Amino acid sequence: MIIVQGEGELSREHLTHWKNSYTRIAVIHPDKESAEKISGKLDGVVEFELTAERSPGPKGTYPKDLLDTVIKKLRVPAEGVILVSEDPWFMSSGRTMGLAMVIGIREKTPGKRKLYDQGANLVLERLEDISVYRGEDAPFSFIQLLPNVFTDLNKFETPFHDKEPVFFLDYDGTLTPIVKDPSRAFLPENTRDLLEELARLYTVAVVSGRDMDDIKHFIKLDQIIYAGSHGFRISGPRGLYMEHEAARALLSRLDQFEKHLRNTLEKKINGVEVERKHFAIAVHYRNAPPASLDLIRKETDQLLINNKEFRTGTGKKILEIKPSIKWHKGKAVEWIMDKLDLSDSEKYVPVYVGDDVTDEDAFRTISDDGIGILAGTHSLPSAAHYQLKNVDQVKKFLHYMVHSA
Repeated sequence: MIIVQGEGELSREHLTHWKNSYTRIAVIHPDKESAEKISGKLDGVVEFELTAERSPGPKGTYPKDLLDTVIKKLRVPAEGVILVSEDPWFMSSGRTMGLAMVIGIREKTPGKRKLYDQGANLVLERLEDISVYRGEDAPFSFIQLLPNVFTDLNKFETPFHDKEPVFFLDYDGTLTPIVKDPSRAFLPENTRDLLEELARLYTVAVVSGRDMDDIKHFIKLDQIIYAGSHGFRISGPRGLYMEHEAARALLSRLDQFEKHLRNTLEKKINGVEVERKHFAIAVHYRNAPPASLDLIRKETDQLLINNKEFRTGTGKKILEIKPSIKWHKGKAVEWIMDKLDLSDSEKYVPVYVGDDVTDEDAFRTISDDGIGILAGTHSLPSAAHYQLKNVDQVKKFLHYMVHSA
């Protein structure tokens, strides 16, 4: 673990606990004055200390050079290192270096989103919020405990006393269980009834990786907003409509990719299903042999090697090809809030519920002024504020929001 010392004091007691849990610790002090303040306090606890001096040269080389020096001194691979910092500059460098995790400490920063935008995987309030557990030569693992909405209702409800919620909901794994056949992910009738009632009270949007027409077909409600393909295509009541212009120009090449992947992956690997969305292609491998993902990655990487306008993304047993445009579910949330004049944080609070890695873009976007709720779990650190156990608890949550209005 590399700690970039910020304004807060480093607790010898806390660091000793980390060391006793087989954690190797290095500290980068921002300047000589900061290093001198705690001189000797970290002896025997920290393996290596370095005082940062701004090196000459282009801006941006300085943090990476320091991190490289510490990683080499610790003799560990970059992918086995956790960086903890208050400094966005270090976070950005750490993320590009492929570190195991970049943790931002918000102690002196007004808001979390700035740190997320700079590359933090997770933003915490204080250094002491990080707990390290003793392991025995186990690979890096991560445990995150988020409060459940229903065990912390008083705190959860506080913003609604003087603000109106605006609801954003993912579909698969949130409103309906994930099923082996994506074409049969039908919405339960009682969930549809709850959505209809909620939409009578508040603005409601469904934001999905599925194609917009696909989720419209499943939900069949005219009074809600639909954002498909991770927000590249949006429609709603009173003529609300948007297609991302830059993405539209790439549709013909997506047609070519779809044909290629159907003739290769879908035909050659049993259980793989290629799903064409309007602005993306999803390769489902839930029903394929365990080693399929390596073959799928190899094929898609080769396909995109000369097509830099596209990138791959991941989800639960899905690999996607989509436009390499800075647009995602979080951007879709912002667009909807702006378009409907709901961006005043003194009046409105966005509430986003989602279960997948792709929903993290939305959680990060609303991390300061909204409420992110993770449905279930996934494999990465979450920027959500709360958690619901599963689809059944999401339904219970919708029922609660309708009847407590």
